[in-house]
This record gives sequence, structure tokens and C-alpha cells, in this order.
Amino acid sequence: MDFKELKASIKEIAEISSSVPEQFRDKCFETLLNALLAGEQPAPKKYDGTQELSKPDEKIKKHSGSSTVVMNSQLRLLLQKTGVTEEELNKVVLVDNEEVNFVHEPQSTGMREGQLEWSLLMALKSAILRNALEADPEEIRSKCIDAGFYDKANFATNFKSAKFTKLFKGTLTPQGEAVALAPEGQVALGDLIKRLAGEAK
Repeated sequence: MDFKELKASIKEIAEISSSVPEQFRDKCFETLLNALLAGEQPAPKKYDGTQELSKPDEKIKKHSGSSTVVMNSQLRLLLQKTGVTEEELNKVVLVDNEEVNFVHEPQSTGMREGQLEWSLLMALKSAILRNALEADPEEIRSKCIDAGFYDKANFATNFKSAKFTKLFKGTLTPQGEAVALAPEGQVALGDLIKRLAGEAK
């Protein structure tokens, strides 16, 4: 890449970074710049608020045409503890290169229940992408908005309810750190995967 192309790419990265919420701008710029300099991807597409920004070290291995989940230590432990099979997991999750998609999504009737189930599924996504069985509050918020389970007035309060606190090793707080699933949360996630796999016939 010559200087002119590099300059244009950096300008585009700056524009993308300025379009995300302020608290994420520096990290966004740093992540995209590192990826550009490492030559891991072409110049990034304009950020429209819907893409997920991921660090290069958080990317899963690419599969040539494979849509099955690559098993890592956290996923193996989860399956061992909960009795979920790889077949059931692959009925629920579709991995397309660096994207994790849920083939069959929760159809909860209540906002809090939907938020809870998506919290568990975001922990599963984290385990697939980063080998860490934990959920990030802002990723949960984003997914709940997309899935129609975002209750703005009670979003933070729901995290403090007994249903949530028994499933995580700490309290999920908006704009806070990711929190690992407790053993009860792993069991609940296993039950959810089995249920969704049964619905995805």
C-alpha cells in the first residue's frame, strides 16, 4: 500500500470512528488501524451503526465453507457440564467465517425473559469467538434492540434481578465489563440450547 492509499484509508478509519458512540471512538480507531497496518483486511467499509467491531485477536479461525462450530476448551466444558451435543449446538448456531448467527432465536413473550435468554446466547457467542463464556452488557443491549426485547426503562434493573444475578459471577451493568457465567448460568444456557435445537427441526 503506497502513502496515498494509506492516507485515504486512515481518513476513512477516522470517519468510521467518529460515527460510533464517544466512549468507543479511541478503541474503534485503534482496532481498525491495527488491522489495516497488519494487512488483515482491506480498507474498512463505512460504519453504519449495525456492524460489530472485533479485535483481530478475537476472530475465530476461518473455515473454507464450513458452517459448524469449532470446538474450543470453553465450549467442550459447557457441553460436558450440560449434556448438550455438538449436533444440538450446530442446530442453533451457524458460523460463517467470522460471523456467529443464531439459526433459531428465542421467541419469549416477556421483555425480561427475552433479555435473559439473549444474555445467555451472547455468552455462547463469546465462547465461540473468544473462548470466554461471558456476556457483555452493551452487546446484550444491541442484540435486544435488534430482536425486539429492549425495555429501555427496565434494562439495567433487570440485570439486578435475582433471575440474572444467580446466572452470572457478577452484576451486569450498562457500559460495564463482560461478566462470566456462573455454574447455574451454564446449566440455563445448556437448557436453552437444547430447547432451541428441539424447535429448529
